Amino acid sequence: MTNTEKNSNPVIAVYGASGHTGGYALRELQRRGLTPILVGRNEARLRAAAAAAGLPDAEIRLADLDDPAALTAAFAEVDVVISTLPAYVTFGEPVLAAAIAAGAHYTDTSGEQLFLKRAFDEYGPRAEAAGVTVLGGITNSNLPGDLLGHLAARQVSAPAEIVMSLVTRGEGGGSRGSAETVLAGLDWFRAGGWHYEDGELRTGPIDRHTLMTFPSDAEPTAVAKFQQPPVLTIPRHTEVSFVAGVVEAEMLSQLSGFTPDVLDSLPEPGTDLRYELVLDASGADGTAVRGVLTGPDAYRDTAIMAVEAAARLAAGGLTPGALAPAEAFDPAEFLNSLAVHGITWRIDAAVRSGGQ
Repeated sequence: MTNTEKNSNPVIAVYGASGHTGGYALRELQRRGLTPILVGRNEARLRAAAAAAGLPDAEIRLADLDDPAALTAAFAEVDVVISTLPAYVTFGEPVLAAAIAAGAHYTDTSGEQLFLKRAFDEYGPRAEAAGVTVLGGITNSNLPGDLLGHLAARQVSAPAEIVMSLVTRGEGGGSRGSAETVLAGLDWFRAGGWHYEDGELRTGPIDRHTLMTFPSDAEPTAVAKFQQPPVLTIPRHTEVSFVAGVVEAEMLSQLSGFTPDVLDSLPEPGTDLRYELVLDASGADGTAVRGVLTGPDAYRDTAIMAVEAAARLAAGGLTPGALAPAEAFDPAEFLNSLAVHGITWRIDAAVRSGGQ
């Protein structure tokens, strides 16, 4: 059977399974009746992660990130690799390269523009040549941002202008892995990364969207440019003049004092990790709509989305190469499939932001 044929009993490998998001991915695979292969360097931690997810008989394969041959061998006869590492700009490429070399489809939970651009530019052609599909950046903000961007832009006059923000609604904090990710690309995060404007990716400040009135809020919130991977993916499938990610300005200001020392003091994420992904699309004729996705747990939902993407990759039929979510899946159908997990979405009339 080739990786482009339908597979009703997929073999899925997880690299990074002992992490916070990786554990959720294992539990979701177990819920679906799938027993994944756990790949990593620490057998004891991997066995503990498998047991905690109710998968005591899961196969363990050992491979270090600095051993390409071992990684490729670990992914042999695997249909899909799910990578749930932190800091993909530092650690992500070996797993991606090995998956392609082994002839496996690939998805991950990265949230870094710089890594996703490498996945498209450097690894997309390799994946196409190998006949496999790469879907990077499947997180609770990236995937819905891309899918909602596709849907919302088609309800306004083209080319659309899009701005999006992930809004924290719960009291729980971020994971150690998230902190490692920020630290690995700290200067990029502080500077806001790329936005898309008039046909190209640009760095530097943006001159609009300095305020957003979020759902249920009476007053607008000051926001600042923030690196968001859908800035790279939405223009691949949608006619747009501008795409940017923003975040609450107060939250971004906290990165000014962010140092490696913070890792040692980070507790585990709390249980209240509710969030909203808010995306506003406006057209040149003044039409405007707002897409909102709401979920109960940022890390759990990221894992669920990654596993859903992996199951669809394993089913076959996707174009080889690196794809954006909306290039791979029907946007509304994929978003609707998440409702069983308490993840909901809608598109309605937009609230005009004060920074237009």
